[in-house]
Amino acid sequence: MYRKLGVTLLVAFGFVAGACGGDDGGEAGGEAADTTAAPEMEDEHEGGAFAFGEPADAAEASRVIEVSMLDAMRFDPSEIDVTAGETVTFRVVNIGQLDHDFTLGDEATQQEHEEEMAQAGGTEMHEDPNAVTVEPGQTKELTWRFTRAGELIYGCHIPGHYAAGMLGTITIS
Repeated sequence: MYRKLGVTLLVAFGFVAGACGGDDGGEAGGEAADTTAAPEMEDEHEGGAFAFGEPADAAEASRVIEVSMLDAMRFDPSEIDVTAGETVTFRVVNIGQLDHDFTLGDEATQQEHEEEMAQAGGTEMHEDPNAVTVEPGQTKELTWRFTRAGELIYGCHIPGHYAAGMLGTITIS
């Protein structure tokens, strides 16, 4: 009896340990944790802190910029100007027949997201504080506070879209 109880406890412990961070890298909700990212990148995504700005409440936005997603692998507009300290709501409209995403970030963020989507075969369509996935005919909003001058990119990382040129630039003065 004790032996059977011991085996049962070991099996149960194995399931609990596996569910709480086993080798598969899974997290609640079915999203895979990125255990290869540099610690500073992990910290940037936790709590919404990014080197290039921060998510904000739509009520704080000084303006709304509508960005259309086109199946020709383009965003319209492809260039946007904002000022450091400005809070903007992006109204992202998918006027095409394909899924698209809108990921805001620097070059490193874009490359990281491109790699994640390629590894997931394009099936990992989740929303981060700096990104939204928009189905055909749908509209989503993302509000962002730009904290410093520079240049950012917004891109679509559905497999093949970014490589085909589905990106735009934001100049922060």
